Parts: sequence; C-alpha cells; structure tokens
Amino acid sequence: MKKGRYHILAGSFLVAALFWFSVTMGGSFRAHFHIPVVVNSFPDDLALVTPLPETIDVLLEARGWQLLFLEAGKQMKFEIPGSWLRSGAIQTNRTLAERMKLPEGVRAIRAYPETIEVGVDRHIRRKVPVRFASLDLSFREGFGLLRSIEFTPDSIVLEGAESVLNEIESWPIEARTYTDLTLPVVEDVPVLDSLGGIIETSVDKVNVYIPTDQMADMSFEEIAVTVLNVPEDRQVLLGHQSVRIDVRGGVNYLSTLSAEDFSAEVEFSDIVADTSGSIIPTIHFPAGLQLLNMEPREIRYTIRK
Repeated sequence: MKKGRYHILAGSFLVAALFWFSVTMGGSFRAHFHIPVVVNSFPDDLALVTPLPETIDVLLEARGWQLLFLEAGKQMKFEIPGSWLRSGAIQTNRTLAERMKLPEGVRAIRAYPETIEVGVDRHIRRKVPVRFASLDLSFREGFGLLRSIEFTPDSIVLEGAESVLNEIESWPIEARTYTDLTLPVVEDVPVLDSLGGIIETSVDKVNVYIPTDQMADMSFEEIAVTVLNVPEDRQVLLGHQSVRIDVRGGVNYLSTLSAEDFSAEVEFSDIVADTSGSIIPTIHFPAGLQLLNMEPREIRYTIRK
C-alpha cells in the first residue's frame, strides 16, 4: 500500500512540474546567441583582405520553450549575399530578421557588432616556396646533413586578395625540432593556416626529407686543371697539371664517387687580369659535399704566344 502511495506522489509531482514548466516557459524571454556568419555566392573575382567575424552576438526575444529549442538546435545563421561584400560595410541590425530567417514568434532585437567592415580586392593565385616556421636541427657527433633539405612539393599555390599575396614571399609549414640525428628523416608536415579565412593553400601537408648520413673525409687525386677560352695565338703553361681535392660528405655517398666527378678550371681572362703570377682554380664537385682543401692551393703559370 505504501508503495502505491509513492507512485501517486511521484506522478503528482511530475504533473505539477510539467504544469509549472509549461506556464513558465510559455512566457516571453530574451537571450543572447552567437550566430555563425555565412556568405552565400562569394564573387569569383573577389577575395577578402581581412577575415569576416565567425559569429555575431544577437539578442533574440521569444517564448521560453522556443528559445530553448533554438539553443538546442543550433541551426541559426546570419547569411550575407556575396554581392554585399562590394559595399565595404554591412549593417547587421537593418536586416537581422531577413538574413537569419527566424521562426514565427521569434524576434531579433539587436546584433553586435552593428557594422561588419568588409575589405576586398582582386582574387589572384600565386606560387611561393615553402619553409619551416622554425627548425631546430642537430646531429650526433660524426653525422651531418648530406645535402639540402628537400620539400615535396617545394612550393604551393596560394589563392586570395592581390594586395595580401603580393606581400608573401614564402609560406610556412609547422615548426619542428630534430635532435641527435643519425638516420634520414621523412615526415609529412602540416601547412600552417597563418592567414585563415582569407588565404587558401593548394595542399595541407608537405613531405619533408632530411638526408642524414655518417660523415667522412676523402681525398681525390690527379684532378686535371683545364684552362678555358685560350685564344688560338696563345698558350698557357701550368706549373701543376693537376690538383688533389679533400672533401667531406656522407660515407655512403662518397663511396659512389670517383675523380671523374670533379673538375678544376681556370678562365684565361682571369689569368690575364692576374698580377701575382699564380692562379687559384675553380673546383666543381657534386652537390652534398664540403670542400676542405685543395693542394696545391695556387698554380703558377706562363703565357706564350
């Protein structure tokens, strides 16, 4: 019997609560909502110079239950026709009800900001190289960078306002720290959205390759010295016909090289301009190597007719 009384008591409380809720929520209330800003039919020939606000604050008036459903649904938005972007400014309060398509019985009181400033310019595309926003790179002793860091793609296409893109010379990818490296690094690094809302990028990730290898020193003997562009009526006699080149590079890379991959050259015009009687050859060597030394450093010469 007591259990039945509890059920009656609970039912009575529920009915009372529902009655109170219907009476209370049937009254008129006001509440602030953050309403997303959406542009319809953005003009193809224009781009934003500064981003539009993501939301505006709108004070709405309606019955309590209507406001409750609006908050739960989160389907409201403030729609801006693309043609309005050419005006330079949008007065939000003047068109609130029309642009928000509010349900019957819901009234928009006011919005903040009252004016949305709009800056637009001609829409263009521009290709720029990529770079790290910042890079902290270190190697274990005896290891180093085999050659330059590679990016794939090494440049990306930006789309946006001409006045904005004209100021951009490169585009950043996320900062990275690589320490104590002994092996190559291969990683997809996200492109930064540093000007979100006004610049679009052709890719959202860039593949980064950091060619790391154990370093060693190696000598290459008998690199012939060639004198270039000698007139037919002149002859150049060199004190040394060849040089030895000492380089530093990756162990695996060095093992694939031979003396034929190097050259030493002297321009005849440089000899004519020289007054010391000896010349330093220009050394050409494969990318990824560091030139340590050349022996002899200078070569004496004689010019004959």
